[in-house]
Amino acid sequence: MQRKTVALSMMRNRQQGIVVGIAGGAGSISRLSALGIHTGSHIVKKSTLIGAGPVIAAVGNTEIAIGHGMASKVMVEVVE
Repeated sequence: MQRKTVALSMMRNRQQGIVVGIAGGAGSISRLSALGIHTGSHIVKKSTLIGAGPVIAAVGNTEIAIGHGMASKVMVEVVE
């Protein structure tokens, strides 16, 4: 199995992984943390629209929707 790191926005639907970092300032990190997304979180990408639509993801037992720009800051290690 090969592990690679990609942005949440670039993951395929139903792909899962572990959050390894957030490329953003204190505001972005705080907002994502309030949604349950932080380093070490298990995350599953549920769906997205083509282009710049919102990204739907599951973190734990909660489904969240975040903007495409914010999702591009969440770095996830996925297993291929």
